Amino acid sequence: MISKTLMKQTIKANISLWLIITAILALCLVVVSTTGQTVVVGGQIFYSLMPGMLISIYVIITGNKLLAAQVDKGSMAYILSTPVNRSKVALTQAVYFIGSLLIMFLITTAAHIIPTSVKNSGISSSDVEYIIKFNLGLFVLSLAFSGICFLASSIFNLSKNAIAIGGGLVGAFLLLSIVSMFGENFHFLKNLTIVTLYNVNSIVTGSSDYIWQFALLGGIGLVTYFSGIRIFSKRDLPL
Repeated sequence: MISKTLMKQTIKANISLWLIITAILALCLVVVSTTGQTVVVGGQIFYSLMPGMLISIYVIITGNKLLAAQVDKGSMAYILSTPVNRSKVALTQAVYFIGSLLIMFLITTAAHIIPTSVKNSGISSSDVEYIIKFNLGLFVLSLAFSGICFLASSIFNLSKNAIAIGGGLVGAFLLLSIVSMFGENFHFLKNLTIVTLYNVNSIVTGSSDYIWQFALLGGIGLVTYFSGIRIFSKRDLPL
């Protein structure tokens, strides 16, 4: 299914950035948990903006390094000279990318729940539910972001093109979501970005809209990953 050797190499090449982003997110959540604000208020403020910006750094840089950068540098020729076909290479990189994000959000979920419980000498089941939903939504948003970057990395041979398209789209989605907050004149921009589908307000108010929105984000992620694996497996490479 996947190449264990390639997986080890990929983890080693990307672990530093993953640790930095995960540590910053976890530390921020510890701080949010100890400010004295409720889980709902603190979560609504924090999850609406900060994590998406940090995670975009990770997915843009890592997404490029997984495929496009290796083709660009010529190291992909070495990888494919071993008994590993293109499908296995692409699948291994996709599994790493998704798995690294999943572990990141398991850690951030714990980093929110545990300090909150310690600070308040316990935590209610409803607060735990809010935290899990906040982080689940952030995970599927990250899945969509990473899928877009992975797809771009699988299409282009040059790093600059993969970053320009994949990273450009992710950056544009974040920028549109931020600008849409600046008054009613810009409110329409929220309809042009998938960040809107990470609907923190829906979670807080008890609406069920977040369910289909999260499902759509997950669908975007899965479609882009599957497409990236298929495209990379079939296209010509300058090896």
